[in-house]
Amino acid sequence: MAFNRAPIQVLARILEILAENGGIIKDSELFELLRREYDISLSDLMRYLMILEMRGYVNVSSASENVRIVHLTRYGKEQLGLSK
Repeated sequence: MAFNRAPIQVLARILEILAENGGIIKDSELFELLRREYDISLSDLMRYLMILEMRGYVNVSSASENVRIVHLTRYGKEQLGLSK
């Protein structure tokens, strides 16, 4: 994994993008947004999402064969101060 930024910056940006999009986004849309800011591959993104999923911030689910949906968990929303 070739990072041109510290991984924590990318992880934080993923959470920020999710918050800006109502807590849900397609992985392809997230990837395009991140590629504008970072030198990131799709496999890098999947690793970042796995880290966030293991930490309880997001869930990633398959909508169809090639479409994954990323959404903030209740815990993720609470940690970001988005819960009511």
